[in-house]
Amino acid sequence: MRILYFVQYFNLPHEPGGSRAYQFARAWTRQGHEVTIVTGAVNHKTLTVPEKYRGRLVTAETVDGIRVLRVWSYAGIRGSYRKRILNFLSFAAVAGLIGVVRAGPTDLVYASSTPLTVGLPGRLAAIVHGVPFFFEVRDLWPQSAIVAGVLKERSRGARAAAKLARWLYARAGKVVAVTRGIQEGLIREGVPVGRTMLVPNGVDDWMIDATSRPRPAAPADRFTVVYCGAHGKWNGLAQVVDAAAILADEPSIEFLFIGDGDDLESLKARAAKHGLTRLRFTGALPKTEAFEELCRASCCVVVTWNHPFQRMVLANKIFDYLAAGRPVVVGAEGEMAELVRDAGCGLVAPPEVPELLADAIRQLAAMEPARRERMGAAGRRYILEHYRREDLARELTRAFGDATGLPAEPLAGGDAGPRPVAFPAAARPAAPGPTETRR
Repeated sequence: MRILYFVQYFNLPHEPGGSRAYQFARAWTRQGHEVTIVTGAVNHKTLTVPEKYRGRLVTAETVDGIRVLRVWSYAGIRGSYRKRILNFLSFAAVAGLIGVVRAGPTDLVYASSTPLTVGLPGRLAAIVHGVPFFFEVRDLWPQSAIVAGVLKERSRGARAAAKLARWLYARAGKVVAVTRGIQEGLIREGVPVGRTMLVPNGVDDWMIDATSRPRPAAPADRFTVVYCGAHGKWNGLAQVVDAAAILADEPSIEFLFIGDGDDLESLKARAAKHGLTRLRFTGALPKTEAFEELCRASCCVVVTWNHPFQRMVLANKIFDYLAAGRPVVVGAEGEMAELVRDAGCGLVAPPEVPELLADAIRQLAAMEPARRERMGAAGRRYILEHYRREDLARELTRAFGDATGLPAEPLAGGDAGPRPVAFPAAARPAAPGPTETRR
């Protein structure tokens, strides 16, 4: 099967950022499918363009058997949402052209948001090639932008985003959600249950290999709390800095922030205001280096906001944390809190209450190291059972096969055949039922 995959941000394991698209494409290539990715040249985490892509409309390369077409888009986007819109639209325009002119024959088009505008070149390519179109939704638009304060609820931009989202949903053979809450949101928007599909984030195969090696022993006199991910308004990291300030009198507890984003400088200023000498910011690191830091951590932390929309968040970083075998402290309600409770892999605090977040970290630090190790091991077992990216990729290829009538199974002599994914309660697809259709 020839799969044309549109995704604006495509990161390899040695680069900062998530690698969902790479892992899926690699898995499909290993199964014997041909995969072409049309992606941008701007790194989503560092907001920079590597030298080898600068000044070119498109750069073609092959990565682990995946054909990758890196296309130009406007890159000066830091600190301005209007500039980000220009980045989104310029990528959509150039990616649409390249997807039609350079991608070659294809049997199915898969487009992954965010941003929402990635669906435009995907839909165009599907029309031109006359093939099925799958649309992956990692954030509900415009709801996520409204909650983040980027768009006003009744603004022209919000109305335009809502119309575009519904237009894309109506034209996709399958709309793929990455969390149960997003899937339920799609159904509320009028997408029939049978045209939705739940494919959550998961653990990458290279992480499994990395954690099979012995872990370096952590210093007995230090308890290192690590956050790894984006440092933007959406991530709510001020509450983690405030928790660190509450724990400033605990000499053994230190914090490490890995990542970049628009709020990085304000977070540094907040830490300086509190006089936090045991809180460090590394900036963005290659994914493999960041994962090594996770493996050395005493525990890992992730938080959300106190908002109903945040209950559907199931951050990719939680899978990285559990793949590293680390216990976690989660300041959240909803799907992420359910996962931690079901797996027995850490402690949960309510979001936006730094005092309770600090209490949870203090409790974990006071535990016997062997108990913390058991928590980390439980989390790793849980995600290997329910969230292996290789298995999730096979779920998608089975759906691709149904849509195209082409073989979805691995080639003879290749990888083992697909095994069904047993979704836990925190990620189980929504049950069929009556839906309200909105036009």
